Amino acid sequence: MELLVFNPEHDYALADNHPHFVALRSAAKFAYDCASFMRYLSEDENVVFDAYEPFGKDFRKKFQPLQDPQRITKVVPWGWDAAVVYQLQRIGVDESLLPSKERLQRLRELAHRKTTITAMNYLRDQHPHPELLPDTPEYLSSIQEVIGFVKKTPDAIFKSPYSGNGRGHLYAHNECNPTLLRQCEGVIKRQGGILAEKQYVVVQDFAMEFSCDRGAVIFRGYSLFQTEHYGYGGNLLMPDEEILRTLSQYINMEELQQIQSLVTQFLKQHIAPNYDGDAGVDMFVYQEDGGYGIHPFVEVNLRKTMGLAAHDIYARYCHPESRGTFRILRDSVETRLIASLQQNMQSRDGLWWSGTAILNPITPETQYAVVVTL
Repeated sequence: MELLVFNPEHDYALADNHPHFVALRSAAKFAYDCASFMRYLSEDENVVFDAYEPFGKDFRKKFQPLQDPQRITKVVPWGWDAAVVYQLQRIGVDESLLPSKERLQRLRELAHRKTTITAMNYLRDQHPHPELLPDTPEYLSSIQEVIGFVKKTPDAIFKSPYSGNGRGHLYAHNECNPTLLRQCEGVIKRQGGILAEKQYVVVQDFAMEFSCDRGAVIFRGYSLFQTEHYGYGGNLLMPDEEILRTLSQYINMEELQQIQSLVTQFLKQHIAPNYDGDAGVDMFVYQEDGGYGIHPFVEVNLRKTMGLAAHDIYARYCHPESRGTFRILRDSVETRLIASLQQNMQSRDGLWWSGTAILNPITPETQYAVVVTL
């Protein structure tokens, strides 16, 4: 039996890197409201560990021992970090099912955004036409380097080494204003450096989804997603073939296939020897000089992703002729309003066909909901 853990605060826990990490209230509330949606990603007999409980106006971690810890044969968290390992140890999960401190440290190193630099350098070495690829990001460790980068790249984006959901991004347009410099200096002080790269005119965000298993890399499929205020805005639910048709409006499919092959090779050589689990590689199509290009390594997520969740839920529960969206609602009023539509999901051939399905329970206190609309 598998123990499923929804720890969406994972990216922030990586940055903190402490077993006693305390999640922001919003992240803890999201985890508390939506933990049960993990059941849609697994088999019925598996169980979900809800790591939080309400405590006044706040949330605290709860460490209630497992009833039958010997029945747990595998632990599947959203992502591995020191905090979730500590939680699982406290409830009695066998140490053999958890990563060691050394392996955990290696996973944290691989989750660092410098991995995108390694990845882009790998692609440039292996790609027959590296001039088609975007510039490789740079890792900066001083404010002087930040100023120098903006001088040569007027439209720049700076990224914290560890951050999640589009946060930790800072932008420069032709100049380094005092606020930007202060923020970059704070990131460098806290995390040792900051990633810098050119801003692109993004036409379409998408991702390639993989799983790593004992050194092997399995390509799971594509996800087509939207961003809102630089954060996750939702996935479009459709077959991979239709996602490829959407992308083919801008880019050559042979080029995309070549990128997929090279990304797979990179993961196999640099990630899979040290990591078992899901991995999502965020990408985008960008417009430049009257044409289009692919940014193949915007971010490497060594965890489950909403894109892979959307892909798997569509494949498992949705009729292949249906199309729709997979979203996270973050407003309590909207969440309760859409809950009234819960019963209108119509089925065809035993699969969801048309309507709305909410994948977690809704109460008067619920603020977050995982919603499928077809």
